Amino acid sequence: MDFILPYREAEEILRKDICTITQRGTFDEDGRHPLSHAFEDKGIMLGLLIAETRTGEKISLRAFSGALDGEYIVKGYVPPCFSAREFEEIVREYDTMLHCYSDRIEHGEEDLVPIRRSLSNECLSKLKGIYRFSSLKGSFGFSDIDVSYVTGMGDCATIKLLSYCFRKGFTPVSLAEIFVGRDSEGRKNGVLYPPCDEKCRPLIKHIMSLDLIYSDESVAVINKEAGMLSTPGKGEDKYDSASVRIKELFPDSPALPSCHRLDMDTSGVMVFAKTEKAKRNISMQFESRQTEKIYEALLRGVLKEEEGVIDIPIRLDTENRPYQIVDHERGKSAVTRFRRVRVEVLNGEKVTRVLFYPHTGRTHQIRVHAASGLGLPIVGDRLYGERKAGERLCLHARSLSFIHPDTERRICFETEPDF
Repeated sequence: MDFILPYREAEEILRKDICTITQRGTFDEDGRHPLSHAFEDKGIMLGLLIAETRTGEKISLRAFSGALDGEYIVKGYVPPCFSAREFEEIVREYDTMLHCYSDRIEHGEEDLVPIRRSLSNECLSKLKGIYRFSSLKGSFGFSDIDVSYVTGMGDCATIKLLSYCFRKGFTPVSLAEIFVGRDSEGRKNGVLYPPCDEKCRPLIKHIMSLDLIYSDESVAVINKEAGMLSTPGKGEDKYDSASVRIKELFPDSPALPSCHRLDMDTSGVMVFAKTEKAKRNISMQFESRQTEKIYEALLRGVLKEEEGVIDIPIRLDTENRPYQIVDHERGKSAVTRFRRVRVEVLNGEKVTRVLFYPHTGRTHQIRVHAASGLGLPIVGDRLYGERKAGERLCLHARSLSFIHPDTERRICFETEPDF
């Protein structure tokens, strides 16, 4: 399972918390929220985040998903990502009207269904408007980001904990979430779970300022967005990068935590080291070709071959950096296997979706091999093809497999492209 932070330290404390809750019979010291309610209802996720303060002190923050017996403010737990007073005011404003319409609909006035739906959407819109989340880069609301909202988004324990952590200027260290309640098809009592894909992951991307898909004590894995530099470039305007953001999230990581690079215009899976030992280990795996990579791309035109191998040497065009050229005499060996997925239509133009399996890792290797080896440049490739208005480079590092430096087990991460 893909945890976004190391979890063992937090899990140990959280399980002790749950033992205390079980012995006491209530979630809170005041005894207002009985444990039995979690088993009578649908259950609840409890979360604990170990954070480091600005003075270097480690503290434990606690949160629950949603509401606890209808209450969002409970002593001993971090607050929600909205003003409870504003929330109650909005609910109070609409509650009576919605119940009235529901009663009338139940008694046969089905023509009121659209009116009630419209009123409910209006209420939901107002509630969405009061959410504020904190990140390394500042605060934001739902209106500031592009996410497909689902009911309950923003109420998960993980989101509350991370947002509170960054609002206070703390550094996240270890995070764990455990389900408490009656076993169901989707959740089991006492089981540790990573952040959910539907409600948590879309917000974590903005809270962490990176699409962080996995992190433990030694490595961090992200889904880099197109247009983001892998490492800092020359000049202040090119300082912001995936490496810099990883360093901001995990201050104890190496000065330059990246173990490899993706072109700025290429999206996809990247791995970073959180220790010097891990960096040496993973960097060597890339050099010795122990890593396994799969790229997905859209080629402009129709590729007739179903699969094959491109073996064309390339080198840097020293008079036209960073452009790479085919050179059978002085070029470095570059080998890429490919497999056609399907032919599609993009903006009225036929394109071919292809998977690439690079054996070597030369600069711009896939881009050059697509354009020169297959005769079909990648859609949006401004160097080896053309980029039309509104296009991005349709090249995505879909999958990355490497041997974990601590466990020595091969692990694999995969993400879908957005094209």
